Amino acid sequence: MPTLPNDQLHPTPTQRSGYQYLFTAKHHGADRNAAQWLPELSLEEEFAVFDRADQFEIADDDGWLFGVRPEGSGLRELGTWSQQVAAFPYAREGRPWHGYPLLPLDNLAPQNRQGERLRPSKDVFLKMEAAGLITKRQRIQLMKGDHA
Repeated sequence: MPTLPNDQLHPTPTQRSGYQYLFTAKHHGADRNAAQWLPELSLEEEFAVFDRADQFEIADDDGWLFGVRPEGSGLRELGTWSQQVAAFPYAREGRPWHGYPLLPLDNLAPQNRQGERLRPSKDVFLKMEAAGLITKRQRIQLMKGDHA
């Protein structure tokens, strides 16, 4: 898996909020215990997931953003553990955001990454559905922790 030699700031902020985005080496191969973006997913595709999450305000009560990448009638896998939903933890004012593939996970993922505690709230999935990013069927599957 190719790694980023160091963190890289995306040159363009998000369209809606003007957020800066940081591609982190940690989630691009530098830390094998951390969630990893798929190597074949370009940095521009990763940023597009973040930009779309911001555009449609797919956020939870803590200000975290969540994104997906629709592909045909399904969702593209984003991470090396078959994740289809990415999380972007809240960043303080003036700080760049970063993200990583979150869920659902395949059986290769570490046990400490699995379970409901890491799953976004129902409201997050309802916002994705309202924005047309996922279907009702996909929302139900993702809320159960299944692949959509």
